[in-house]
Amino acid sequence: MRRVLLAGLLLLALALGVGGGYYTGDRLDAPEPTASGTAGPLGTVSESPSPTPTEPSLPVKTPVPSNLEPLQPGLEYTRRSFTVTPQDEPSVQLSIEIPQGWKQTRDPKRPQEVKYLDDQKERGVRIEAVEPVDTTPAAAMAQLIVDLKKSQAPENDVRIVSHTTGQINGEDGDPRPVATLIYTYIPGETLRYVIVRWIAIDGQLTNVEMSITGIPEDAAALDEVLQRTSTSVHQVG
Repeated sequence: MRRVLLAGLLLLALALGVGGGYYTGDRLDAPEPTASGTAGPLGTVSESPSPTPTEPSLPVKTPVPSNLEPLQPGLEYTRRSFTVTPQDEPSVQLSIEIPQGWKQTRDPKRPQEVKYLDDQKERGVRIEAVEPVDTTPAAAMAQLIVDLKKSQAPENDVRIVSHTTGQINGEDGDPRPVATLIYTYIPGETLRYVIVRWIAIDGQLTNVEMSITGIPEDAAALDEVLQRTSTSVHQVG
């Protein structure tokens, strides 16, 4: 199988890097990791330096309760196929099962990804081709945890709910190593719930990332979506 994919989830709201948004341009948002800068050399310090005033940190936000009806498990699914084009790589056609009625949206500036959002644009799945394929699911998850802490303002109250590694079986019965990160944060007024999963479809290195986003009350339904998308995603041809 050709190197391919990144199906991504909510940092996530939520959200495939951190800071910009897995669902940039849509209501559904998930921050992406941003590259951190390189520290420069220290300058000479005077014997009696003047104290440097610091900006007081903002208090952690108090989330406004969501007025959404919680998403319930038992969703109907439909298979969708689409083409993504990773940077400097040939186009790849992918196939995945998505909740019925969730609509595709694309950003012309990001041809490597596809998003499927519900009618309210409050829940969704983001799928992006990952290149290069050069890290394990566990390592990719560890990097995102670091990036989330660096990129999100303290008042957004990022909280890691869980981070696990394991193995699932695809629809073909072949094993797929995975790593799964679940976290919450407050990008605007309401608390967002984000699941990010990295998958090695063939071999041990990550070639798929999924981010699935909603509100905490959606947790059971979003986990159902995660399991269905994780096992069904594959390359066509």
